[in-house]
Amino acid sequence: MERHVQAFEVHSYEVDAFGHLALASLAGYLQEAAWVHARRLDCAVEMLMPRGLTWVIGRQQIELARAIEQGERLEVSTWPSGLDRRTALRDFEIRGFGGDLVARAVSQWLILDLETRKPVRPEAVLPPSLMEVVAHALPLATDKLPEVAVHSGEWRSRVRYQDIDINKHANNSSYLSWALEALPIDAWSTRRLAFCDAQYFSECRYGDAVLSRIEPAGKDEFHHSIVREHDGRELARLVTRWVRTT
Repeated sequence: MERHVQAFEVHSYEVDAFGHLALASLAGYLQEAAWVHARRLDCAVEMLMPRGLTWVIGRQQIELARAIEQGERLEVSTWPSGLDRRTALRDFEIRGFGGDLVARAVSQWLILDLETRKPVRPEAVLPPSLMEVVAHALPLATDKLPEVAVHSGEWRSRVRYQDIDINKHANNSSYLSWALEALPIDAWSTRRLAFCDAQYFSECRYGDAVLSRIEPAGKDEFHHSIVREHDGRELARLVTRWVRTT
């Protein structure tokens, strides 16, 4: 399968307080590259929706070799990489324009029936050429992420209009932002993100109140849980790992 390569420039409104590309912004680059490639392959969301289907992300892992700075020009390379049970896999490599590998990612995508909100087997929708197993940019995780049974921090928010995507639910990048909001300020101010593994369980919609819970799991690792407040349903789990900068 031929890779799709897309260029991005890191804008001032996409970075955090330290001038580094924000995790949600990086996830947006990956989503955009995947969308453009899927359109070229005739399987983008706008091509599935007339059939009563859509794409939703089930899990994504992102590894950052270094901080990505404001003003950098990046090349995002992406390709379909096979199936894992009911998910279609897609991988990414992110390089600086000098060719250095700055980040890698692997993602698992579900094809969802819009009426039942249940997954459909990819084999029933995708052509065989898009299910060919090829090498991954990162090792594919198969275990469920750890439960946050006890949390030491919690941050509350509501799903806003700007969180909602074309599927009429909160976009995956919003979950990443909510998770990081619960980070203790001393960790936020002295570390940079090196790795994130996000596992999505359920949808949330405009107006839902969400609770972002966090628990340290070692010196530079945190476990996260995103919970819908009114019914206690867990929407996502994450693991983040950090590198100290000061």
